[in-house]
Amino acid sequence: DAARAHLLADPWIKEARLERRLPGTVSIVVEERRAAGIVAAGDTYLVSADGEIWKRLEPGDPTDLPIITGLSLTMVTQDRKGAEAVVRRALELGLEYERSPLAKRSPLQEIHVAPTGRTALVVGKSALTLELGAPPFRRKLEHAARVIADLDRRGAKADALLLDDEARLDRVVVRMR
Repeated sequence: DAARAHLLADPWIKEARLERRLPGTVSIVVEERRAAGIVAAGDTYLVSADGEIWKRLEPGDPTDLPIITGLSLTMVTQDRKGAEAVVRRALELGLEYERSPLAKRSPLQEIHVAPTGRTALVVGKSALTLELGAPPFRRKLEHAARVIADLDRRGAKADALLLDDEARLDRVVVRMR
């Protein structure tokens, strides 16, 4: 039990099982945590794909992960389950974005989740904002890809695409640079 507790004290270790086999063998099975994103809420924390907020970001930790913003420190500390559900949904949106044609040209930088549940993505080196509003997101991402392809053909650069008009899902407002 003491050896297991010692292993579990490392924040990168999610679960550990130790088994003693006589005469002199000890078997150790460790399940590691894998960082899937970073939550910025007063401080910065690593999160797993299932939404678990498990470790403060420290030097040497991976930083090439999507940043999730919009959560308050109060929510993270007082409503951990609620915060983890928000993080999980944000990471699912991030995965959906990664499957879209936009991901190849503009890597995902940030997923912003407003307290109202409205969502925005910041993508690419130019920090293009995709205001997505509420789900469903796949159709909005496909629409954004078509609009950006059209802007590229024209040689135009957008600052933001507003795809959040719930009354008219086919409408996109483009804020130019």
